[in-house]
Amino acid sequence: MPQAAAAEIIIENTGPRMEAQTRIEGRALADWRADARRFLQLPDAPVVASGHQAQAWHPGIVAKTFWTHACALEEQATPVHVVVDQDGFDGLFVEWPQLQDNMWVASGHRFSEATQNVAALHAPAFWPRGIDPSQKAPGFVREGLERLTNALRAFAKSPNAALQVTLAQLQDLNQWIQPPRVISASQLVGTSFALHVIDKMLREPVACAESFNAALLLHPRAARPLQVDGDRSELPLWVLGDGGERLRATAQSVRVAQAQNKLALPRAFLLGVLIRTALADRFTHGLGGKIYEEVSNAWMSRWLGWTPPAFDVVSANVRLPLEAQDMNEITEMISFRSAWCDPDQTTATDIGPSARRKLFLDKIAASPRRSPQRKSLYQDMVLDRTSRRTEFGVKLALLQSAERAQKSQSQSKQLTMRRTWCASFYPKNVITNLHQQIAHAARNRARSPEDSPEDSP
Repeated sequence: MPQAAAAEIIIENTGPRMEAQTRIEGRALADWRADARRFLQLPDAPVVASGHQAQAWHPGIVAKTFWTHACALEEQATPVHVVVDQDGFDGLFVEWPQLQDNMWVASGHRFSEATQNVAALHAPAFWPRGIDPSQKAPGFVREGLERLTNALRAFAKSPNAALQVTLAQLQDLNQWIQPPRVISASQLVGTSFALHVIDKMLREPVACAESFNAALLLHPRAARPLQVDGDRSELPLWVLGDGGERLRATAQSVRVAQAQNKLALPRAFLLGVLIRTALADRFTHGLGGKIYEEVSNAWMSRWLGWTPPAFDVVSANVRLPLEAQDMNEITEMISFRSAWCDPDQTTATDIGPSARRKLFLDKIAASPRRSPQRKSLYQDMVLDRTSRRTEFGVKLALLQSAERAQKSQSQSKQLTMRRTWCASFYPKNVITNLHQQIAHAARNRARSPEDSPEDSP
């Protein structure tokens, strides 16, 4: 087995911790957090949190969990994992590499039914669909698939698929960390701070939506702007239909949901604000989540006049130790499609049509438009192309075969470079090294001044 490349660790501390007595919405930050811990039945102690959706976690996501655990040890805090259970559920789809004709290809498997736009907290726990990976998959991948399948079976009686998938993947990390406390995003809306913010949204829907849209200009592709229309203004919340489907919330629909004792769930922008402010003394995001939090900071500042506490950014790039297969040197050649359209083209450096085809095109261009002569010349060109395809049949077949081989080689190489395989599929020594690197970085951070940013070691 080839030696695995060292993990590339990304760590950013985006600012100093906010003082516990800082007043937010008329109360000390410490009071909001004390309320939340009582409500969520957490110890009366600092909290370090991260979280993710109920999907297959790649090493960059695991790095957040390792960072949370390491920081909690350094700070005598409670590590918490937040299950983003308001997100849709993809049925836990995973891919893995295996050899086919001496090239790496990706195979895939979905352990359960995808619920598309139904919130994962309404997706039922499941007995995982069986899987028999090819013997051409690396041994460490086959072992990882077996462990993941067994873990999913162990938690098949969970309240929903979101918790089942989360607990199964956390179990796979037990040899490196103590299990964190697990809470769901849907639980956070019951905290006093979440209730306060949602109540303020309902009283100020236009100001809330307009401020959000202005903040979204920082990253316009992060989300669609909210509709602004009085009491029908959209809010950064989901309400759920009778089947658990997620519906974009308005002030009106949230009030209806509340009257029916139904949940209004936070979208990503609000969820980060709730976690950072009311739950965690230290919250860790990945590189993608960083964009959402930057929008949320600008939104809160514009709308309510304060900025939520800082957050850490942690991720990692780790490749599977896949042995690169012997490949022929890729040479520049004309594409099969070009040669099929114009068989007299012979090299990739040809610009424009071949001399034979150009002769036809020039005659057609010189003929009167819509004339029988023009139509006849065009038909002659098509017949000539068909004839030349037959004449150059061997050349075209070889060109098509070579092009397919080059495509397979390129895709195989890309798979050896992919860094987003499910973390369960990595050899244990690779994840051990990742854990050690993260723990070392956390110890170094703990010894450095709290307000000094730290980049990857």
